[in-house]
Amino acid sequence: MTVNPVRWPPGIQRVLDEARTDVDDRLVGLPVRRAVALSEDTGLDFSVDSFPMYFTGAFDSKFVLMHLNPKLSDHLAHVTYPDFETYLDAHRRFGYHHWEQDPKYRSAFDQKQVRFLRPFGAIDFVSDSYPGHNRVNAARALDHKLQLELIPYATPAFSNRDFRSETLAPHFQRVLDAIAAYPRDYVIFCGAVFDRLLNASNLVIDRQDHHFLLPTTKGTSISEYRFSNVKFRWGDETIHSGVAQSFARQGIPMAAYGAMCQRLYSE
Repeated sequence: MTVNPVRWPPGIQRVLDEARTDVDDRLVGLPVRRAVALSEDTGLDFSVDSFPMYFTGAFDSKFVLMHLNPKLSDHLAHVTYPDFETYLDAHRRFGYHHWEQDPKYRSAFDQKQVRFLRPFGAIDFVSDSYPGHNRVNAARALDHKLQLELIPYATPAFSNRDFRSETLAPHFQRVLDAIAAYPRDYVIFCGAVFDRLLNASNLVIDRQDHHFLLPTTKGTSISEYRFSNVKFRWGDETIHSGVAQSFARQGIPMAAYGAMCQRLYSE
């Protein structure tokens, strides 16, 4: 009996095709050739010997979170897969395989995402009274949203100032195709680099920039934080999105920042 393959929307299929090209390099013991080329083009130290991370989570999720590129953790540097199907399952159920199946797994970044995402009400997080709520919610933060990486190749450190818009453009097109593949309630770009990309794209039809203070445990923040509402056209779609420029700020009161971003996005 022949099983028909899953037919993904073209925008998702593009992500999978590009991921397969890179994964096939690693499966036969080669460095990821496109990571090698990007390293040579930019002078940045992209990992060419680890598997790429194009996405984690559910392709059809109502919530999309976009990041610049993955950090080269010890785990990411050494993980291997026997075939593309295993790679695909590992990334579609990244939270399950790590937070639910590996009791030793830890990630402060995943917990940070829980605090940011909870105010949006788009993911069915359990209450803090639920046994093992921290691990359950971290798994859901990964698996119940779609997280896209603009650049799928990991680096130990990253400076977006080293990128030219022309270098990022084809990667930006890939992730926009993926975003437009399904209806979304929230599309959030994390980082000011996406301001530059959106501004250079000539796609934006409306934007509103916000600067604000946030409540902290000691009162009100001294520093201002930023968020922008951005509406743009991609193909036949009008996409409502937000740019969370302050997401990566050290010491940010993340729950309060998420609540403010949600309120501004909804306006």
